[in-house]
Amino acid sequence: MAHSLVPTADDTRTNATFEDLMWALSRPGQPRDMSGEGFWGLAESLLDRECSFHCEDDASLSVLLAATGARPTPLTEADYVFAAIDAPAKVKALASLRIGSLAYPDDAATLFVPARFGAGQRLRLSGPGIKDSVTIDIDGVDPAFWQMRAKAIRYPLGWDLYLVDGKRLLGIPRSTKIEVL
Repeated sequence: MAHSLVPTADDTRTNATFEDLMWALSRPGQPRDMSGEGFWGLAESLLDRECSFHCEDDASLSVLLAATGARPTPLTEADYVFAAIDAPAKVKALASLRIGSLAYPDDAATLFVPARFGAGQRLRLSGPGIKDSVTIDIDGVDPAFWQMRAKAIRYPLGWDLYLVDGKRLLGIPRSTKIEVL
């Protein structure tokens, strides 16, 4: 007798969000509209009891993230980091994110940052998933972040970045080169 598993509404929602995450990372610099808004939907589709997270700025988000079963950890140990980087001190702290190892580059952190698209610092992105280059404007991210990222990432080592603007998501994988214009 064959059994058919019908996805629940939660399954459908988190699967759609996971698809949004993969789409954004495979098309660096191209914003994608998400079905949900903010960090919670993203975290809900990624975090479980085998994951760790760091969320310094938002106590209510931290409580929600812990409800997934994921464990809160210091920044240097976190699988997933949810952080605003709108000041130089915050940028300096993020320089300690896990970048993986040559044997396990996938042991790197993933960074989620609130931002505003269409204004602010102009960036030119190039690399896998981008034909020639793409130019984007990002606000809400301290300008020093882009220089810190350039020093921290040595592909395949480094961390992937997701920028979140309300219901819009933009992915920048570690393989993407960023030129500040």
